[in-house]
Amino acid sequence: MADRIPLSKLCEAIVDCEPKTAPTQSWGIPSIRTTNIKNGRIDFENANRLSEETYKIWTARLEPKPGDLILAREAPVGEVGIIPSNQRACLGQRTVLIRTNEQKINSRYLLYLLLTPEMRHEMSCRAEGSTVPHLNMSDIRGLEIPEPPPLPEQKTIAHILGTLDDKIELNQQMNRTLEAIARAIFKSWFVNFDPVRAKMEGRQPVGMDAATAHLFPDSFEDSALGKIPKGWGVGTLADIAKNPRCGIKPESITSDTPYIGLEHMPRRSIALSDWGNAADIASNKFKFYQGDILFGKLRSYFHKVGVAAIDGICSTDILVVSPKSPEWFSLVLSYVSSTEFIDYTDATSTGTRMPRTNWQGLTGKICQSTKL
Repeated sequence: MADRIPLSKLCEAIVDCEPKTAPTQSWGIPSIRTTNIKNGRIDFENANRLSEETYKIWTARLEPKPGDLILAREAPVGEVGIIPSNQRACLGQRTVLIRTNEQKINSRYLLYLLLTPEMRHEMSCRAEGSTVPHLNMSDIRGLEIPEPPPLPEQKTIAHILGTLDDKIELNQQMNRTLEAIARAIFKSWFVNFDPVRAKMEGRQPVGMDAATAHLFPDSFEDSALGKIPKGWGVGTLADIAKNPRCGIKPESITSDTPYIGLEHMPRRSIALSDWGNAADIASNKFKFYQGDILFGKLRSYFHKVGVAAIDGICSTDILVVSPKSPEWFSLVLSYVSSTEFIDYTDATSTGTRMPRTNWQGLTGKICQSTKL
């Protein structure tokens, strides 16, 4: 067995966060919570924000710098990410800052090492607490790391893996850009009715070919929602989509079945690229199929809505939404993933500590739809 070295002997510093929540504001320096760390990346966009004054107080022990690692010591244990170049950051609660000794171990090499199943298992085994597992600082400092290869080899490994990571991040950025374009088109066509207004004024709708423009009417008519395009109808989500509720018991689930829980679903992204397996499933779940739309019903304000890329099972805190016909897919997806719809489900959720919506809550909102 290869020699192992305590993590503390490879690092310049391992520093705990402040044991309290920092006061936040709507803009400023990101404060990284455990929920902002996933699969080696740090989500700065959805992080809490701190003022300069608060930042100075909360980083008095050690000011984070690019190349430092941030490790989640609780909820979930062992998630780790690296601070990129030209990025300021502060530790949120239940996180730890790791600054490597670059003469002994490359920080990005350590990042990928900590992400391996072996090291994730090691951290999980060290975690204490029957209700909420957590790592103590002594556990982290004493975490035994396989003796690293020479620095040039470390850097080569880190570069190869980092290049793949950069490609993944680029693809995700493209996804976000395309989703933003799709949301803008949906709002223009089906909320503001810009193509109809353009045709009423004798103009060609912007960014639309003649064949598509022909599908839109050139006038409005009255409805329960007010003025809507002539010939369009008013209904609910249930008119164009269904909730299959195909339950499955644990004894009928094989261990290699893909499993999606709320923890696998990113916020404000319809691209679902992460899932686990059903090896430890001990309760009933729902089946879903490739192309189904998954809607996180617990704390719907987290805005977790995405399209399944595979067949699998999901948490019962996720609603499976399936369009009644393929023609409705884009409209249903755009509708249930819109900010306005999320706000509606949040307002109508029940439960104080753990607010949840349900299928009846989703289908209670009136919407307009085109003719089939």
